[in-house]
Amino acid sequence: MAFFECPTIAAELLRVEYVGRGTLANRQQKLNKHLHDLMRFGDLNNALILVTNQVMSKPDTFFGDPTKPVGGHVLGHTSTFGIYLRKSKGEKRIARLVDSPNLPDGEAVFSVTTDGLKD
Repeated sequence: MAFFECPTIAAELLRVEYVGRGTLANRQQKLNKHLHDLMRFGDLNNALILVTNQVMSKPDTFFGDPTKPVGGHVLGHTSTFGIYLRKSKGEKRIARLVDSPNLPDGEAVFSVTTDGLKD
């Protein structure tokens, strides 16, 4: 299986090119097209497509998740899995599965070493 990463920079470039609410629909349509092109590439080449996204804090949220994905609804609906990554103590990291079609929510602690990922 091949691995292909699409970093957040793609969404950032679209935000720079399409400024303001008036261009939101065009920006979301272009992002949707790029995401579906990546999905098609993954299907044709049996490749994993990893799309990273930023989150921002919503301080007015009293219940539920106080973070909001920057990529918008198109990115959220196109993604198959949602995983939050955060730093823990020392060299440890925590991956939290928050959205999956067939797996329950959960967390995994791991470290990134010169030998790869270690649990």
